[in-house]
Amino acid sequence: MSVFLWLWQWISPIVVILGGLYLLEGDELALILGAVSAVIGLVIGIVGWGDTVPPRWFWVKSQVELTGSRIMTALGYAVQFFFLPAAIIGLLEYFG
Repeated sequence: MSVFLWLWQWISPIVVILGGLYLLEGDELALILGAVSAVIGLVIGIVGWGDTVPPRWFWVKSQVELTGSRIMTALGYAVQFFFLPAAIIGLLEYFG
């Protein structure tokens, strides 16, 4: 799971930008699949939160970054996963 979360932190900005651009067209299928994907992202965020928080003696984050909670992390993953189906559909339409 930690390898997936590490890869996702690099891929997610691209997914959010591409998905957001595709959602400007207003595709209903992408919105429905995005809602389902957001629920999956919420579960992944709750389960994977422990893999993204270092032990206390390794904290090198600022005070603002340390205030993140399990709920905020899960909501962040839910938002990122919401854009995933739209990004995939947009890429398929562009290259297909």
